[in-house]
Amino acid sequence: MPEVEAASDTSLAQALAFRAQGDWARALACLTRANAQRPSASLQQQLVDWRIEAGRSPSAAAAGEAHSAPERASHAPGVDKGASAIPEVPPGELTAARLHEAIHGSGALIVRGLLDASVAEELRQQIERVAGAREDPENFPSVEPEAAWYTRSSEVRGAPAQLFRRPGQAVESSSIWVADSPRMACELLALYERLGLPSLLENYFGEPARLSVKKWVLRKMAPKKNGNAGWHQDGRFLGEHIRSVNLWLALSDCGGGAPAPGMDLLVDGRREIHPTGTDGAWFDWTVGPERVARLATEAPISQPRFAPGDALLFDHFSLHRTALEDHHNALRYAIEAWFFAASTAPARQQPLYI
Repeated sequence: MPEVEAASDTSLAQALAFRAQGDWARALACLTRANAQRPSASLQQQLVDWRIEAGRSPSAAAAGEAHSAPERASHAPGVDKGASAIPEVPPGELTAARLHEAIHGSGALIVRGLLDASVAEELRQQIERVAGAREDPENFPSVEPEAAWYTRSSEVRGAPAQLFRRPGQAVESSSIWVADSPRMACELLALYERLGLPSLLENYFGEPARLSVKKWVLRKMAPKKNGNAGWHQDGRFLGEHIRSVNLWLALSDCGGGAPAPGMDLLVDGRREIHPTGTDGAWFDWTVGPERVARLATEAPISQPRFAPGDALLFDHFSLHRTALEDHHNALRYAIEAWFFAASTAPARQQPLYI
């Protein structure tokens, strides 16, 4: 319709003007509106490009520092010895104060039913579309020509997506950066906005949050029999002197007695990085099982069960691993999104403006 095209063109012109002024918040709002008015693969790609560009811009970093709040205590007393489970809240009770209390008391927080089951199912189907577009772009059905299901931005640096399959079979497991699917990036950013996540994280950090290109991942995981899932802390890779929150969205029935693998977590509020590559560790980046066993005498291990739409929030100090059990025989779908306080976002993780 001509009026829709005119509105989209106006929004795009405004976006370009604000970008020239270095006003990334307004530029991205106008560009998002232009894509909503007339969706296109090129606008979706542009949104990803601009968000990465904004994430590394000096003005964006300065904004984070200007709003930064005094650092809360980085170490909290160990969790109550009687507490054996990760605390849980419904979506209506998810606040910055409750998140801080849970992470610094137990290491993590579970939000039951953060997404409706129907939304989780749609996201799971979209992960399949992204994997299909990545694996077989020539034969992938172009049912939505206005959608960029898989295309790598020139702004993204690093290795391509990881895909694993047996010879002659379809993709068994995949791990794909969300930024490599502009269509999914737009979908998820809109979802995060509806959930109030940017505001929640700004209250938690005391400054705006940034996403990470390299730690914002679509996951489709096939259970591995007799597989070794190493205990680890993401602070081992990201650095200890940052502020972070990981939003892990379960899109499958997983963990506990479910058919798909879940997560083991140490219920521990102490914010410290444990030595790796020792105490019987399988790899130089994992915490050895002997050390974990000693830690578990003071802070119990929890293996929660997740329904599609449940969320787990934790930070870079949380000691965890994928829970692999003999009864696991189903795929696990999930979306992982690491957020950082803007002033401490690691440059090598490619901060993305939200």
